[in-house]
Amino acid sequence: MIKFSKLAFINSIRISSVLTDDIGSDFSSVRQCLTNDFNSIGVILDGNCEGTESLMYFASENLFYSAQHKWLIIEMDNYICKSEMDYITNDNKSNTVMGLFEYLNISVDADIIVCIQDNLGYFTLYDLFNFGKIQGGNLIVNSIGSYNTATGFNLTVDLNEYKFYRRWDFQNWTMRMILVVSPAPKDIDLKKMSGLEPIPGEALVTRTGGAILCIIAEIHNFNYKYTFTDRWIGTFERNSTKESLKKINLQIQSTQHCESSRTRYYYRIPTTGPGKFENNFLTPLNPKAWWGVIGISLLCAFVLVLSARLEERPSFAQYAVFSVIASVCQQFYEDTDDSVNVRNSTARKITLLVTGLSCVLMFNYYTSSVVSWLLNGPPPSINSLKELLDSPLELIFEDMGYTRSWLQIPNFYYNKRNAQIEDAMRVKKVFNKKKNDPLLEPLVQGMKMVQRGGYAYHTETNTANSLISRTFDQTELCELGSLQSIEKTNLYPCMPKDSPYKEFMTWSLMRLTERGFVSCIQTRTATPEAKCEGSSPRALALGGASPVFVLLAGGFLLSTLIMLCERFVYKIRNNQFLEY
Repeated sequence: MIKFSKLAFINSIRISSVLTDDIGSDFSSVRQCLTNDFNSIGVILDGNCEGTESLMYFASENLFYSAQHKWLIIEMDNYICKSEMDYITNDNKSNTVMGLFEYLNISVDADIIVCIQDNLGYFTLYDLFNFGKIQGGNLIVNSIGSYNTATGFNLTVDLNEYKFYRRWDFQNWTMRMILVVSPAPKDIDLKKMSGLEPIPGEALVTRTGGAILCIIAEIHNFNYKYTFTDRWIGTFERNSTKESLKKINLQIQSTQHCESSRTRYYYRIPTTGPGKFENNFLTPLNPKAWWGVIGISLLCAFVLVLSARLEERPSFAQYAVFSVIASVCQQFYEDTDDSVNVRNSTARKITLLVTGLSCVLMFNYYTSSVVSWLLNGPPPSINSLKELLDSPLELIFEDMGYTRSWLQIPNFYYNKRNAQIEDAMRVKKVFNKKKNDPLLEPLVQGMKMVQRGGYAYHTETNTANSLISRTFDQTELCELGSLQSIEKTNLYPCMPKDSPYKEFMTWSLMRLTERGFVSCIQTRTATPEAKCEGSSPRALALGGASPVFVLLAGGFLLSTLIMLCERFVYKIRNNQFLEY
């Protein structure tokens, strides 16, 4: 022991020792020695000591037979005949310390080497592991070589080789798995769920991850025992080795994800109602250009006033102002009385020519800008959750686990940055629904309601695109819009913390990724987005043309007011004339 301590000190290895004979029922010193969250711990245990059995049970209860603990158990005093050593197999552990491991919780990631001495002084080395004691697995014992003081180690396997290459065949063992499908089916085969055809209520991560896990099970010769649920129910049980394909957000992004999830609201662009208010009939010219137009108009009106007065025209100011307004509106104005001889000055003609040319150029610039906006602008759509909230569309959802959580849990959000809008949507679009109004609809029925119009359907993009490409025609595709709900989220198959299968699954997933299996499955399960071929004409709604109608209404009101004023003035003058 002293020599070993010196050698360990030279190689910067820290050593702690515990006398198992003095442990009794207090395992605090053992726990202190075996607890380490960062580095692996090597454990050398004398299998003949009095407290060995109780220590081994303590290690089993506290999961110290994990990949982070390398065990070497030496049994020297219990000599076994050389002939009996050959019969220590999986079915016959004799009376050695290996018999205790039948009752201990060890798993496939265990690193346990047991050395047993025979009556000739030779040590035989055995590698022990179990594919899953909790799952009902059997203890596996494999001889890996021998040792004696004369020749040293005589190993039949390379201990530096990755251990899962030696544990490749799981011997038709069964692993438990949780699959998230809403509503949860009574019985279904994982191979069907991982096929190319989507199953109603099945998320993309379930189909993609299921296909990957089926390949892993086929390669390593094990099966799955399924448990179906629409989401996590109840509490997690410690030391359970269940595996799930539910969504999880990992902080360490170096882990290879199986698929990415996106959800959107799908709807047909509303063709009724006033539409969104747009002020593009004023935006073609910036404020400086509009002030320039006003300045030129005032200058031309001022010059016309002077020239009209010089020509001794009646109502010269009225003539100048309305002539400029008529030119701007591409109209003609003339109030000359034929009974009056009027001079035709050159200044007035040049001013009218300049005013007309300026108005023609401005009108061309203005109309070309508005027309280009109508032709090149995107079709009317809903560009934010706020606009969806204010739209006449009714919300319906695919019956998924996260949708039920969003509907039932007040603080659950698709995107926390839109928390206020989502709360308002729940109140206005969900809780105010009438008794028989639709809310949770399967994919096929939901997309049919979108086709009819008046509904916005929340679902995953991959399943929606697959159905849209088969059922929507080009006209419906051009009228189809979508709005992002959940941002792109990487999805992973997840396992319980400190699961003994984590290392195995990570290694298997990396191997499949390197060989292209994962990308191949992702390509097969993904569906391209269905797009409108070409372009569709943009319909100008009342809201888009509202400035024009406001201006027209203002013109009618102004003309009516002018007419009333003229009639009032005419009535007063006529009454005065009658009095005389």
